[in-house]
Amino acid sequence: MGRSAWDSETKKAVWVDDDIEGLPPGMAGGRYRCRACGEWLILKGTLPDAKVQPYFAHRGSEGCSRPEQEALLDAADEVVIQLREQIRALAGIAHCTTTSPGEDPADPTGMPPAVIAQCGTTTVIFEAPTRTLPGPETIRRRILAVRDEHAGAQHVWFLKRDLAQFNALDPHPVWLRGKDVLHEQVVPNEQQEAILAAGGHVCWLDGKVVLVPYGIRRFQHPVQSGQYWTNWPRWRSDPREDWRISKPRPAQDAHTWGLVPIAFASLTRTRGIFRPADAHQVMDEIYTAQESRFNWRNQRAREAYAAVQTPPPADAGTDPDPAPAQDVRTPDPAPVTPPFASREPEEGEPGRAPSGTHEAGGPTGAVIPPRPANPPFVPPAPAPVAPTAELPGGGRWQRLLRFARRGKS
Repeated sequence: MGRSAWDSETKKAVWVDDDIEGLPPGMAGGRYRCRACGEWLILKGTLPDAKVQPYFAHRGSEGCSRPEQEALLDAADEVVIQLREQIRALAGIAHCTTTSPGEDPADPTGMPPAVIAQCGTTTVIFEAPTRTLPGPETIRRRILAVRDEHAGAQHVWFLKRDLAQFNALDPHPVWLRGKDVLHEQVVPNEQQEAILAAGGHVCWLDGKVVLVPYGIRRFQHPVQSGQYWTNWPRWRSDPREDWRISKPRPAQDAHTWGLVPIAFASLTRTRGIFRPADAHQVMDEIYTAQESRFNWRNQRAREAYAAVQTPPPADAGTDPDPAPAQDVRTPDPAPVTPPFASREPEEGEPGRAPSGTHEAGGPTGAVIPPRPANPPFVPPAPAPVAPTAELPGGGRWQRLLRFARRGKS
């Protein structure tokens, strides 16, 4: 095996470019074992005049009997080496190396070695699994081993943002510093919940950005006395639907986890200790906005209840509405009788007295015609005919003819 081996004496994986000084060369009494196939290894190239870099090799020329597993372990080792170099560059890190707490060469867990770092008076163990997380029992075994070997150490798991370790949902909107912000949201799997329950810290490392989780628990506001939660104007969803944050670690009953992005370099910025202080500040601000949201919604529900129970007052300074107008129909006027017509009104006609009665001041049986409803019709006078001019000296015989006709009549 060319890169790393299991050291049965120090109980950790060692790399040829890390902690190689002082290791005995050769087989060292069966001290070095291949992490892929379990065979004993030989440490070569440690002499001062060696023409090659130190490396571990299998006996004989066949190499590892499980080359696929060896390639996977080498890839996982490369991730751990890069993480170790990132942690060494952080401010306040005094010492940084690798370890494999609780690992048994005869029963390997398949997990890569962890990085152990000293930050002030705090010891931090960093895990960087590259594949699907092992089962919850293997995780608990690892966490218990860290407690036994490094009492009081923080145990941080840096996961990858891939399908095996990152069950992403739609972004989660939060109100932060006066504006709407979208946080990434994930559904924790069984292994991540086991890490949390055992006291470990789950984060996601994406280049130079760390995603720190908080809990999201959804609920409905209870309907209290004097509240009304329906038909709020301009409210597209049910106003009772809401959520609570659990911090600085997600609670066990959280439905999903929201993620706060912070800079990797900020993890040791606060007083030389390892603490995601920037993420905790964001969580505190989300909690403050949450309390304001709770109070506003409950007050709005009370105002909606008062508006429903109290009828709207009449507008001040206006007269009450008048009584509805009755349907009073005026009888049609009597038909206009042309002048000089001899006609009596018909029985029951407006203005007519019934037959066989008499009006005061008149003889019995005499009918006095009523006063007409309208003035009598007077036809307009015909337009005057323009006189025709007589011809001078003429028309005398026409006058004599008219006079003769008038005499005959």
